[in-house]
Amino acid sequence: MKSVSSWLRGHARRMIDGLFCLRSPALRRIGDADSGWVIHTEPMPVVSYCAGVGKGMSFELELAKRGDATVLVLDPSPTGISTVEKTSVSGLTFYPVGIAAKTGTLEFSLPSDPNEGSYSIPQAGREKTSFECWSLPTIMEKQNHARIDLLKMDIEGFEYDIIDRFLQEGTPIRQLCVEFHPWLKPGRTLRTIRKLYQSGYRIIHKHRGDYTFLRQQN
Repeated sequence: MKSVSSWLRGHARRMIDGLFCLRSPALRRIGDADSGWVIHTEPMPVVSYCAGVGKGMSFELELAKRGDATVLVLDPSPTGISTVEKTSVSGLTFYPVGIAAKTGTLEFSLPSDPNEGSYSIPQAGREKTSFECWSLPTIMEKQNHARIDLLKMDIEGFEYDIIDRFLQEGTPIRQLCVEFHPWLKPGRTLRTIRKLYQSGYRIIHKHRGDYTFLRQQN
C-alpha cells in the first residue's frame, strides 16, 4: 500500500497541475496514456515536428492518420530508431537525427538505465557518444516550411537551448509540447517558462514535467 505521505504528495501534485489546465472541449489527448500528449485541437496541427521517440510514438502515429498532416519525427538514438523500426509508420517522415539549438555533431550521455534508454545532454561521469543534430531553421529550410503548427520535444535537456533560440529568432510555432528536465539543467525551467510567457505562450495543460503551451493570437 502507498504511504499516507506518498498519497498526499500525489494529490498535491495533481491539484497543482490542475491549476494550469485549460477547461476547453478543444483540448484532447492524442495518443495513449504512455506516449500521448494533450493538445489544442481547434484547428488540428497541419505541420508537426516531433523530437524524441523513446519507446513509444502513439502521439506521432495518431497525428499522421490525417491525410493532410505533415508529421516529421526525429530521434538519433538506438532506442528511438528501434521503436520506429518495429512500428508501421506510414503517413509520417522519420529522420535518425537529433534536434538541437545548432546544426552539427553533438555529444550525448548514454542512458543511466539501458532498459529505459534515454540519451541526454552530456553529464559528468557518464559515458558519451555523438549524434548528428539539426536546428529548427535547418529542418524548416530542408522542408520548405514557413511555420510550425506543433513542436513536441522530449529530448532530455536539449529543450532549453532550443526554446531560447526559437524565441530569440521569432520562429512561428503555434503550439509547444515539451517535457522539462530540471535535474539536468537546474534553474532553467522557470526561466524558460517566463520567457515563453513573455513571448505570448500560455500553459494549457500540465502533467508533472510535461507541459503544453499555446501561443496567443494577436
